[in-house]
Amino acid sequence: MKIPIKIDVKKFIESRDFKTLKKLIQDQEPASIVDVIEELPPTEKLIIFRLLPKDVAAEVFSELEPDEQLKLIQIFKDETLKSIFENLDPDDRTELLEEMPANVVSKLLEFLSPGERKAALNILNYPEDSAGRLMTPEYVSIQVNMTTEKALKHVRSEGRDKETIYTLFAVDETRKLLGIVELKDLIFAEEETLVRNVMNPNPIYVYTTDTQEDVASIMKKYDLISAPVVDSDDRLVGIITVDDIIDVIDEEATEDIHHMASMSTTETPYFHTPWWIFVKNRLPWVLGLMLFESVSGEIVRHFQSMIIAFPIMTAFITTMSSTGGNTGSQISALVIRGMALGEIQKRDWWRVLLRELVIASIIGISAGTLLFFRAFLLSRNLFMNFSVGLAVVVVALYADVIGATMPFIGRLFKIDPAVMSGPLLATLVDVSGIAIYLMIVSAIVH
Repeated sequence: MKIPIKIDVKKFIESRDFKTLKKLIQDQEPASIVDVIEELPPTEKLIIFRLLPKDVAAEVFSELEPDEQLKLIQIFKDETLKSIFENLDPDDRTELLEEMPANVVSKLLEFLSPGERKAALNILNYPEDSAGRLMTPEYVSIQVNMTTEKALKHVRSEGRDKETIYTLFAVDETRKLLGIVELKDLIFAEEETLVRNVMNPNPIYVYTTDTQEDVASIMKKYDLISAPVVDSDDRLVGIITVDDIIDVIDEEATEDIHHMASMSTTETPYFHTPWWIFVKNRLPWVLGLMLFESVSGEIVRHFQSMIIAFPIMTAFITTMSSTGGNTGSQISALVIRGMALGEIQKRDWWRVLLRELVIASIIGISAGTLLFFRAFLLSRNLFMNFSVGLAVVVVALYADVIGATMPFIGRLFKIDPAVMSGPLLATLVDVSGIAIYLMIVSAIVH
């Protein structure tokens, strides 16, 4: 791997020393070039693309954010745009077409040959976020009845521009997937050995309609660097490589973080997203949760006479809400993470609930005992202090149970479990926790 160097691109452009600049940037990895040109205006980015070889220019273009790609498409000459689009990997090409407006997609498709255009449209016809959308048709397949010598010749002739050649896919005449062959096994086998005798006859594969999250889970579980994608007739139609899955995992983590913060998902980076998108994604949640939280005011008003008689009660309201919120958020995060990793299934709800009843009881009793003695610093009323300690026990137990069950409820109704945590869970526990506290104090102190 080349070591990235700091290049003052603007200085070379302003001095029009394009010869030196070309030598410097051509020695860098595409990802490093993206970092170097990220802050440049589109017109200066255009200069950089003219200095790059066609294949490198295509790779750099694929690394840019969609808004930057659109700006460049609008100023590229047709010949430059055609060169870049034709040199994109099929999966990068699909991702670009997904992000662009319809008129831009039509223009880009015109640059492809009829066969390539048909292949691109076939991939776009698969459901969004499916394995079919993520796969690339750039793979090397070999016939099961080939000798290893003939198979290696085939790899040399066909594999140069393919996505990967480390894993090869053994098929029959109808392209039905029969096995997987590691390149090293092919190299070290005797020349006359048939492929069927060195292949793994039980390949791990995914269907075109499987979700990208399922593909990521399978590739992680079996440590695959590439996964074959088959249609409903088990015919090989493409592969998914580990670099694509890393992007999926990154997107899923981003989505979960946004949901756990109770906001709609924003797919583009922060500085590449218009401010009004953030307002649209965040404001409805803030207003909705604010109105829900205002219910606590009605609860407090209901116990107004009690609070007037014992104003010390107000000193522990925030303690109740924060303890409940913290307890619920902890178990919610554990359950959601377990679901994401496949460690916890829907059928495990009762096991989680029983386990958490024990854990929450220990946490609640510990917190209640501590708060009981802590309360004597503010109040000498034994009944008041006991009710405060008991209320923390109940609130912690309640919050833990709610935090443990809400992700399962979300999964039952096909809602992302991450939506059921964060501010939404905290608001629910705050409101109900205050009600539980005031009811317990009211019953015991009276």
